[in-house]
Amino acid sequence: MTETAPRAVRYALASNIAVMLCKFAAALWTNSGATLAEAAHSSADCLNQILLMAGRRAAHGPADEQHPLGFERETHFYAMLVAVQFFVVGGLVSIGIGAWRLWHRTGFDHAGVAIGVLLVSAAIEGSALRASVRSIDRKRRAGGLWRWFRETGQLEVMLSIGEDTSALAGVLVSLAGTSLSALTGWSGFDALGSVGVGCVMTAAAVFSLRKIKSLIVGEAARAEVRRAMRGWLEARPEIERIVSFIVLRWSESLVVAVQAQLKAQPDADELVRTIDLIETALQREFPAARWVYFEPELREHGPHPS
Repeated sequence: MTETAPRAVRYALASNIAVMLCKFAAALWTNSGATLAEAAHSSADCLNQILLMAGRRAAHGPADEQHPLGFERETHFYAMLVAVQFFVVGGLVSIGIGAWRLWHRTGFDHAGVAIGVLLVSAAIEGSALRASVRSIDRKRRAGGLWRWFRETGQLEVMLSIGEDTSALAGVLVSLAGTSLSALTGWSGFDALGSVGVGCVMTAAAVFSLRKIKSLIVGEAARAEVRRAMRGWLEARPEIERIVSFIVLRWSESLVVAVQAQLKAQPDADELVRTIDLIETALQREFPAARWVYFEPELREHGPHPS
């Protein structure tokens, strides 16, 4: 587990606590539905960051007989809880608040206070988002954040950045609704702002759940990692051809399974030494390859699916 993950989570937690307190105070003072929805969302975010920290701590448990590969994927379970809560509290509750206020046509006072708090919240969320993005290794985000999101296995960082991004978008939507209500005098815009916040949070939760599901099912390593590892194996003088090659993510580690035809070995002992040499050298070249399983194959067995 990288050290950037807890730093990104801490940034998000600190910003969410500050923003939550400001939003609740403003919501109580102004009776703004959009600001109340934002406050509920920020309080959910605080709990989410605590869940991510708990998941990270659980992931450091030592391997045992029932869990021989360790507990690194414990973070997947906690990440799923975070995404579900994000969907329910951040999304459905915000939509419900907006729908209720729109139906009952409730007004709000002191629009300037709500707008000021939302502007400060936007600045805080933007700063937290920038800090979280900068916690990603430069090489990994060189291809753009969207590509990093699709390829990353760092669920803690992904969810923290996703929360900060959606929180900033939600604040802007809420700010638009509150401002329009202040300009037009129709409180419905404020209620619609709450609904808009819920839609943003729901979309972010669905995206996160899709990514988490992919990792739980079993996702391959990034394409460039697979290409580099396969090229390294093909360049080994002991290997004549690769029959089957799989690189599976296991949280931040990799599980590598290789079937390959080796050059003729004088005896069984030398065959074992050659396999051990390749496995050790592969792990040295690619430190993330925590588990390597190499199986020698015979030419007459024919091709296997790769």
